[in-house]
Amino acid sequence: MLLTMLAALFIGLCLGLFGSGGSIMTVPVLLYLLQLPEKIAIASALGIVALISIVALLPYLYRKHLQWALVAKLALPGIFGAWLGSLLSHQVEAFWQILLLALLMSFSAVNMWRQQLWRWPLSRSWQLLVLGTLLGAVTGFVGVGGGFLIVPLLLAVTSLTMAATIATSLLLIFLQTSSGFISHYLQLQQQGVQLDLQLIATIGALGAFGSLLAMPLSQRLPQPMLRRAFAVLLLVLGISLIVRQLTAG
Repeated sequence: MLLTMLAALFIGLCLGLFGSGGSIMTVPVLLYLLQLPEKIAIASALGIVALISIVALLPYLYRKHLQWALVAKLALPGIFGAWLGSLLSHQVEAFWQILLLALLMSFSAVNMWRQQLWRWPLSRSWQLLVLGTLLGAVTGFVGVGGGFLIVPLLLAVTSLTMAATIATSLLLIFLQTSSGFISHYLQLQQQGVQLDLQLIATIGALGAFGSLLAMPLSQRLPQPMLRRAFAVLLLVLGISLIVRQLTAG
């Protein structure tokens, strides 16, 4: 349990520091450290990330970094996409969900290692809506916050500062993960499966505490080095998940 607590703090810290990346570790933590079944881990991860992201957002709200107009454009597509993704996830085997998560972790690791995030030039509003829906669908399908995709998207289509980008990403993560969690919770209840809400709340609270440490630490820690160290960890976890799925399948 100690390792789980430390992992929760680390997830929150990364989410607060980068606005992305930390939440993608939640499913592996639940799979490896708590031995939860894949479907339960994915659903629980969404609830945990929702709790962490809303608390991580508070310091940015206080400093008025959040861009409400941009959130208004992306929120509904993301929420709708997360709901669809969660519905689809119950129609496929968990094998494919975890394999996709592992590939996304590897993608995120390469992106963080490069330091300069990939930029996606989008010139039309409908492209932004479609991409927002797809990002939400990924969130609901594999149980990640999606910040590792949201941050490059915001940097590509806006001129926001990094602080404003992180703040906007955190709110979108909260909305998408909340939508996905509610959908998963209702579907699992229909199947007679109960989520451990106390466990979700405990890990979420620890992660939220970790996220609050991010703001003061961000001024003292060398972020380029931290990003690369975290990228290596993500890649190792991603590869281990791929091996786990292929050997199990």
